[in-house]
Amino acid sequence: MARKVMRASLALDLNPDDFQFMIRDTVEFCVRNGLVDDRAYVETKITSLRRRGRSTRRIKATLSAKGVCSELIQEALDDDPQNELNAAIRYAQRRRLGPWRTNTQPDHRMQEKEIAALCRAGFSYSLAQRIVSAEDIETLQQSESAG
Repeated sequence: MARKVMRASLALDLNPDDFQFMIRDTVEFCVRNGLVDDRAYVETKITSLRRRGRSTRRIKATLSAKGVCSELIQEALDDDPQNELNAAIRYAQRRRLGPWRTNTQPDHRMQEKEIAALCRAGFSYSLAQRIVSAEDIETLQQSESAG
């Protein structure tokens, strides 16, 4: 809201400080009436990001950049039914890595590139290695139920 007020004020040659009380009152009204709920926002955002294959590390960074406190993020992640393996599998599916690659005989260099892509996405090296070296989807699902 502050940015919108700033833009409008500059366009109309007004002082943006004259409108700060309006921003404060609007935020207080929204919080008081339950229109702003950080916990619901965090849970919805985590679900959305997990569905897209985002790692826990990446989710924490995204939510922290939005100004959400780290304790709330950690609580919501602890309650998250999806785990890191499911997110990594989803990421690998989207990027066609590991068992989903179109080239059936990858060389060592290609596997290292796939591992690097998973690591850049925030997944651990060991998890990335497990996914890239899996020969089929069933192997990953069995390792998930065993681990």
